[in-house]
Amino acid sequence: MPATGIKHKPLSDALQRIEETLAAKRNSPARAMAMTQMSLDADEEAVRRDVEQALIAQLPLWENQVRGLPNPLARSALFSVARQNEPRQHLKERPITSVKGVEIFYTGEELRQDDEDVFLNLVHLARSQPLGHEVSFTAYSMLKSMGWPTSAPSYERLRLCILRLTANAVEIRFDAGSGKRGYGGTLVQEFTFKDESDRQWKVRLNPKLITLFGTDAYTQLDWRQRLKLRSPLAKWLHGFYYTHREPFGYKVETLKGLCGSSAQQLYHFRNGLKKALELLVEQGFLKSWKIDPMTDVVTVVRNARPQILLGA
Repeated sequence: MPATGIKHKPLSDALQRIEETLAAKRNSPARAMAMTQMSLDADEEAVRRDVEQALIAQLPLWENQVRGLPNPLARSALFSVARQNEPRQHLKERPITSVKGVEIFYTGEELRQDDEDVFLNLVHLARSQPLGHEVSFTAYSMLKSMGWPTSAPSYERLRLCILRLTANAVEIRFDAGSGKRGYGGTLVQEFTFKDESDRQWKVRLNPKLITLFGTDAYTQLDWRQRLKLRSPLAKWLHGFYYTHREPFGYKVETLKGLCGSSAQQLYHFRNGLKKALELLVEQGFLKSWKIDPMTDVVTVVRNARPQILLGA
């Protein structure tokens, strides 16, 4: 599902214009003196715009079979594990449960794992061009890439997912290897779509999202493996443990809060957790798992990453 590229001026063009402007001033001082201040300001403004456009952020160019997932999102309940048929909450400046070192405040309709699937795919498409440029795709190709049925309800589900990603405000603060970082804004800046006959859609992401994709701030996860997971909890665990090179133990109660589970009783969540962990073993992501009966701490052992993901 290739993204449609948008041509933009390279940095070399902008730098060449700067050099030509300086050369003209050196070689023709009389002409330079005759220029009005207005024309000078206009020329400098045009050069500044060219440089800003050339230096616009671009996401890392990971392989097609992986998806880039910001660690703060994976280590929190921003994309909860509630099921599709449960009513969604409308949140206002709600603190989102997260691991130590991550703070998230969210306003908007509750986000879930299907929203995360869409977000991951949109970011994946956006990686092939400067972040902030329009990304074009067909709704059909998007549904196919996520393993959703290509039926009318799925098109509507996709539209609503993108709408939720657009109609929100999120503030994220997190510790990274290079210090404290932060992002505030929407997850999707805007989107448009044509009528139902061709379903050509266009989405624009906020260029400032690049903050969440520093080398020490995001993880490349195995997309094909995630697609095989139909359980929202299994998907969340897959992303959560992918961000840990060597996973350490978490209490069952802690995991319940981090994934945003709506289970009323801890033992209900524990039963679902066991099934999700077993599914991750079946799919080859985990080698083993156990829950200590005395401490209720969950420990997992991951299988080796695929060769393509060893550097992620």
